[in-house]
Amino acid sequence: MAADRLYRLLAKEDLDFLLVMGLQEHERFFHRNPRLRDAYHDNLIAICLCQGAALHYLDPRVGVKDFDVWHFYAENERVPFPYRAHCRLEDSYLGKPVDFLKRAIPRRIVDLNRGNPNEIVRTYLLERNSGTKRRLLQKAVLGLFPERIFGAVLWHPPLARQERGYDS
Repeated sequence: MAADRLYRLLAKEDLDFLLVMGLQEHERFFHRNPRLRDAYHDNLIAICLCQGAALHYLDPRVGVKDFDVWHFYAENERVPFPYRAHCRLEDSYLGKPVDFLKRAIPRRIVDLNRGNPNEIVRTYLLERNSGTKRRLLQKAVLGLFPERIFGAVLWHPPLARQERGYDS
């Protein structure tokens, strides 16, 4: 086991804390980027814990190098969203960095799955038309916000294979 990883079991309380951090970052982002506030602030679809930390939540043998908290917004076609919106807080949770990453989801996907943040995020990721999406799909995605997806597994590769009939 690598010494740089955290192997402590993550609980619902950890997800609660990461949610609060995610909501705080949502506000800080628009304080840093006031020109985007009108177009995106109220169009937050979901906040998710992704990649290794999400996988560790499901399987504590994985270990955590950092926490990746993703914000997904409904695209405003008149106001471009910064493609690489990213903020890192060093040693900010359990001695590990927390990365906040943001993406705008195309309006066609949002409209197709209106009111269902789980399906909006899954449909967006399953397009697999970028390296980032392919990397996210290699691990897990857990919902943090809104409340109805809190703690829900939005994506987990072994579960996805079973859903598609690849595993017996």
